[in-house]
Amino acid sequence: MDQYLSEISEVDHEIRRVVSSNDVNPEEIARLVDTREQILQKVISLINDNPELKQSERWKLAVQETKSLVELMQSRTIAIGSELKKYRHGNKSVQQYKKFL
Repeated sequence: MDQYLSEISEVDHEIRRVVSSNDVNPEEIARLVDTREQILQKVISLINDNPELKQSERWKLAVQETKSLVELMQSRTIAIGSELKKYRHGNKSVQQYKKFL
């Protein structure tokens, strides 16, 4: 299980890097999230076979990291949405000005 949790930690680091960059790449984020989910399914399978693993400190830290990562992704999505809204508003203004030219 420790190996899988280490792999998840590495993927989490990459997700944070990609999500925090100025040039967000949705395909890369989707690929990383899919990879993370595949590894997580292996961990969950191990926990289902050995429920006491759910009490391990590494698992608890992985759950906390997941929560933190979800919050980061949500806040970044909201920020990108806000920027897109401003861009669209500006684009509409430009279109209005072009009518007068």
